[in-house]
Amino acid sequence: MLGLILRPISCFVSVRDKCWVFGADYGMMYREGSKYLLEYMLKEHPDYHVMFITRDKDVIRELHLREIPVAHNYSWKGIWNVLTADCVFTCQSQADIFFAYKKKGRKFFYLIHGQPFKRAVKMLPRAYFDSINHRNSLSAKVAKIKEKIAIWIAVGNSSQDISFVSATSEFTATLLRKEYDKNVDVKVLGMPRNDALFQHDRMKSERWIDGIEDKYIVTYMPTHRKYGKGQASPIPFLHNESAQQWMRENNIVLLVKQHPNMITTITDAVSNDVIVDISKTGLDPQVVIYHSDVLITDYSSVWMDFLLLRRPLIFYFYDNFENEDAGCYYDLREEFPHNYCEDERSLLMKMKNIIANRKDLVLSDKTVGKFHRYVDGLSCQRYFNEIKKIEGYDNY
Repeated sequence: MLGLILRPISCFVSVRDKCWVFGADYGMMYREGSKYLLEYMLKEHPDYHVMFITRDKDVIRELHLREIPVAHNYSWKGIWNVLTADCVFTCQSQADIFFAYKKKGRKFFYLIHGQPFKRAVKMLPRAYFDSINHRNSLSAKVAKIKEKIAIWIAVGNSSQDISFVSATSEFTATLLRKEYDKNVDVKVLGMPRNDALFQHDRMKSERWIDGIEDKYIVTYMPTHRKYGKGQASPIPFLHNESAQQWMRENNIVLLVKQHPNMITTITDAVSNDVIVDISKTGLDPQVVIYHSDVLITDYSSVWMDFLLLRRPLIFYFYDNFENEDAGCYYDLREEFPHNYCEDERSLLMKMKNIIANRKDLVLSDKTVGKFHRYVDGLSCQRYFNEIKKIEGYDNY
C-alpha cells in the first residue's frame, strides 16, 4: 500500500547529485557487491552521500555500531534517500530496494551476485517459477499478472533499466550478454565483492569463527537445489567415522555453508569437533572463502571467486544437477578434468592428496585468466570510474 502513495509522489521529487543507495539479498542482509562498493565509497569518495537500505532490524543495529550509513526501507529517512538517489545499486534483484522508481537523472546498477555458469533468466529464479506452473494455466497467468503489478508498485524498475553489469573476463561477458537485453551493456571490470579477497587486514578483522585459527580449513559450499524448493545438499563424511578420525588426526575442520536459498530446509545444524555447519551464522561468503584453505563446491559460481586465492579447489558432483535442475552453460568436468569427483570416497581421496601435497589441485595461470582478466583487488575503483563515464556523470 505504501507504494501506491510513493509512486506518484516520486514523480515530483528530483534526484540529488552524488546520492547513492545500496541494497542486498532482498533487503535482508548486508553483504556482496553492495557492501564492498559502499565501503569503498566511504573511504575513497567521502564527498558522495551513500546509504545502505535494508528491511532488517538486525542489519540496522550492526551498521549503526560500525558507523556505516543505513536506513530502514520503510522509514522516512530510507524513503527520502531512495526517492532522491541518482544511483541505485542492487546485487540479488531489483527487489533489494523498494520504491526506486524510474525517473529523470537516475541510473540503476546491478552488482551481480555471481558470474554466469548455471542457466538463469536475467540471473533471477524465473526458471523455477516456470517449472512449477503450467505456462498456459489460468493460475500461472494470474500469478504473473499479480507479480507484475506488485513490482510496478513496490520496486519500480526492472533488469532492462540497468546501465551496465560487470563481468570478470571476456569469457563470462559472452555468457552475460545472453542473459540481458541488448540495451544493458556488459563491461569487463571484475566483481566489487572480490576486492575483499585482497584486503588482508580488513578480512582478518571481519566476524569469523572462534577456536579454529590453527586448523586446516576445508569449506563445503554447494549451490541451491530447485531454487530453494529442493533438498539441502548432504554433508560429506557426516556418517563416516573413519573420515572424521582422519580429519581429527590431520587437524582439519570441515565447514559446511549451504546456499542461503536452502536455509529453511535445514532442521539441525551439525556441529562436532571436525564438522561445523555455519549455514545459519550469517557469515559473509567472502570472509568464509578467504579463511578457507580448500574449497569444495558443485555448481555454485563461488568457485570463480575462489580462483583468485590460488588455493586447492574440488568440485563434488553428487547428483545430476545439469539435467534435473537449472542446467549449466558449460561442463565443469571438461574445464577442470582433475578437480572433480562424484562420490564421497573419491572426495576423501582428493582431500588426502591435498594434505600430502599442498599444491595439488591448484589451477594454472591460463585457467585463472580464462575467468578473470584482473587479479588485483581494484574492481571497485574500475566500477566507479566507469560510472563517471556515463553521460551526466563525467563532470563529477
